[in-house]
Amino acid sequence: MLIDRMHIDKVMKKIAKEYPEFKGIKPKITEKEIKPQDEIFRKLDLGVPKQFRHIYRLKFIKVVQTEDRVPIDRILMVTLDENFEIIKITESR
Repeated sequence: MLIDRMHIDKVMKKIAKEYPEFKGIKPKITEKEIKPQDEIFRKLDLGVPKQFRHIYRLKFIKVVQTEDRVPIDRILMVTLDENFEIIKITESR
């Protein structure tokens, strides 16, 4: 399932509230398919059906200048699950 504009806008509104410095920045979107981890299921002796999961990563990048006028990238990574809910947010320092 591909992520659509409506879900991206929803995430961007949440990010703008929590991280106002990233407001208005368009994210770079990547999709990753995670295959079942057969070895873990075998070790735990689980009868869970094997299925692929999709996660989406939205990468927001903003260039800022330090006090000594050196430009650096501020990066905010937002990871979404198959239902387009935020799983994790990672921010650079």
